[in-house]
Amino acid sequence: MNIHLSRISLCAVALAGLAIIPSALADTATITVSGRVLPGTCTMANATIALDDIEAADVSLGQASGLKPGTLNFTGCVGVTTIDLSFDGTGDAAQDDHWQNGASSDAASGVAVALLDGPTGTTYLRKGDSKSVIVAGASSARLDLRAGYYRKSGTLMSAGAVSTQITVTADYK
Repeated sequence: MNIHLSRISLCAVALAGLAIIPSALADTATITVSGRVLPGTCTMANATIALDDIEAADVSLGQASGLKPGTLNFTGCVGVTTIDLSFDGTGDAAQDDHWQNGASSDAASGVAVALLDGPTGTTYLRKGDSKSVIVAGASSARLDLRAGYYRKSGTLMSAGAVSTQITVTADYK
């Protein structure tokens, strides 16, 4: 019986020892991976071109006057080689289809807004026109523009506010 009691005592001591020894703690972690596959795109920013006030007599006939530079910027380009742009808005048939003055109050008459491509030159951008901008895999691109007043020869003009909005749609390739 002593032997049997000793075995029981040894087992009890062994079990008590296991309770005292700290057990190894298990821990878990999660790895989260996310992303997007983009179909070649850029972010196009709105462009504002503020024309300087101009004397009515200084608005040249048949050409843009009071030109101010502007830029249409594209950033965050991924997988883009070319941006095909199209221009839309309201053309003014009485002003050689330049952009119609859409000022909501105290609007000038007999004058439109001319939009020109690039920092120099005489290439006008009108409703329905298109323009391509080469990106060639870069992360950004830009289209330099100029805007000014336009008055067709033989048009009566009155002083007032001038403004227009032109919608530019980009197709990324």
